[in-house]
Amino acid sequence: MKKREFIGVIVLFSLLRVILVSVMGLMPQDAYYCYYSDHLALSYFDHPPMIACMLKLFVSIFGKSALTLHVADFIVTSGTLYIFYLFLRHVLHGDDLKKAFTLIATAPFITILCINSTPDVPLLFFWSLSLLLIYRAVTSNRWHYWLLGGLASGCAFDSKYTALFLAFGLFLFLLCSQEHRRKLLSWKFLLFLTAFLAAILPVIIWNVQNDFISLKYQSTERASTMSDVKIEPQLFLGYFGSQLLLALPLFFLVIFRASFSTIKRFCQYGRLEEKPLFAASFALPFFLFFTAISFVYWVKINWIMPVYLSAAVLSVVYFKTAKFIRWQTGLSIFIHIVAIIELAWMPFPVNSDDTWWGWDKLADKVKTVANAHPGYFVFSDDSYKTAAALNFYLPAHVYAGNIVEQHAFQFALNDRNLQTLTGQNAIYVTSELSQRKRAGEGTIVNRLRNYFTTVQPLDTIQLKETNGTVKRKFFVFECHNYRPPVNKKIRP
Repeated sequence: MKKREFIGVIVLFSLLRVILVSVMGLMPQDAYYCYYSDHLALSYFDHPPMIACMLKLFVSIFGKSALTLHVADFIVTSGTLYIFYLFLRHVLHGDDLKKAFTLIATAPFITILCINSTPDVPLLFFWSLSLLLIYRAVTSNRWHYWLLGGLASGCAFDSKYTALFLAFGLFLFLLCSQEHRRKLLSWKFLLFLTAFLAAILPVIIWNVQNDFISLKYQSTERASTMSDVKIEPQLFLGYFGSQLLLALPLFFLVIFRASFSTIKRFCQYGRLEEKPLFAASFALPFFLFFTAISFVYWVKINWIMPVYLSAAVLSVVYFKTAKFIRWQTGLSIFIHIVAIIELAWMPFPVNSDDTWWGWDKLADKVKTVANAHPGYFVFSDDSYKTAAALNFYLPAHVYAGNIVEQHAFQFALNDRNLQTLTGQNAIYVTSELSQRKRAGEGTIVNRLRNYFTTVQPLDTIQLKETNGTVKRKFFVFECHNYRPPVNKKIRP
């Protein structure tokens, strides 16, 4: 792969992502994690605090807007790519280095990180930094790299709990490496662990203060849904298909081959060369674990993103020439062009509340309704989506589903004392799509009457395109005399 071609690909994809950032609207996830940043804490119900800190920094500098959030995503993810390149320079050279970096730099999952604020954005940043620092630690054995590697790994954990695979990856590498195994008992490895624990201390303190509600949610509660183990091939097919798009087919399929060959070689010879062993230690446990559970549990498309960083090192050997890299790059260019068209004009309707279109328009209309009903509080109960989006745009606080004993995630922890709302009137907002999914629970009015004395519908909010086509509908209800649930357990 020629240097000019390599640089051209990197510049082209940077430009494509800049365009996507400029046309991307607010996603509910963007709004929800920005809500985190408006209420800074040591940790949160469903994730650690790093995404909140990241967004708080950029919002403080550039102001609160959807563009600011996506600029933050783009800048941090660009940093991820740069650090990953520095890591690759230690383990690969020449064409292999260019091909491995191109596999990552052109992958659609990098683009998703650039345009959607989620904990995966800081996770991938600190994951790539951890790979770089840990590799320097084990090869140079300088104490400051062990210290910095532990801190970076801890910051990755402060981004998302799956970063535990970093500490496990280092342990596995040292255990399987004849050359480095003795470092397991060294004070420098203990320094790494101490730095890691120091970095994650805020998350631990918050969980202790909140009855370990976050760790329980992400571990035991999810595990309980898998207690009745039943193989469901459609779950694996969903996982498999989504990853084919996320990493592109050739790269994802080659990871399976590379995983099998790496394990086979290790079993045959009892050892691997240092660099493949290092990459395998941080990729294969993560990859094989989530691939295995995908047969019994829905694995979300973003869960294995960190795998691809070190998996690229293992996979590049199977891309003998630049031909397949070019084929994959061409496919990715096509996908990005389609994405730009979809984000800008939405020719393919999105039948979900997980959309980037219309939240600002909804907020304007809800503001009008709220102004016509002074003293009323506003709430929605579709977990966090509508409440988060309205909180992003409206000056007054918008409540979530815990008002009517529905899941509300972080809102339920922030708004624990609902007794202060007793007797107040409210405006309830819910999307047509959300209510269609909940049709079996009865009518909206009947559900709300369990918590309000009277409930009456107001005019439906219709969000229209410039040509007058209705794209989204929201039902609005006026509710009087709120009766909060008494002595009920918080239901995040």
